[in-house]
Amino acid sequence: MTLSTGDFCQSEIFQPRCLPGETAIIRKAVYGRMSHDSRCLQDEEEVPALKNDPKHTGCFEDVMQLVNARCSGQSDCEIRVPDPEMEKTNPCYRYTVKYLEIDYRCVKSKSCLFRLTIFYTRVKVFSTVLLRILVSVLSWQIRTIFTLSAIM
Repeated sequence: MTLSTGDFCQSEIFQPRCLPGETAIIRKAVYGRMSHDSRCLQDEEEVPALKNDPKHTGCFEDVMQLVNARCSGQSDCEIRVPDPEMEKTNPCYRYTVKYLEIDYRCVKSKSCLFRLTIFYTRVKVFSTVLLRILVSVLSWQIRTIFTLSAIM
């Protein structure tokens, strides 16, 4: 099993590099501007007024669910940066240069670890979606109760 990690800058493409018979398992995926010392920001001039602004540096969003859906368990996938779906997360100021940071592992396609990881990933994605639906329904019910109590 090979563990790979990397930053993927604007105009670059993330493509996991696995040996034949292996597939990628995504372990971490974040999009934004995690630090000011990434290779993706080497050519950018630093603006002193924004150095400690959390919407300029240290702003990022977990995009594991999105990257998992596209790449985990696949022998071939690619994600171009910037990605329209990731841009919708809007973790930083609009014109801030952002990049994709990914950790992944290559595993043999038929291994037990591969099957368990895919199962765990699907359960995690399903539970995240279910939790969002539950929160949405509960907040709607709470708003309805407050509205009704205000009317009475």
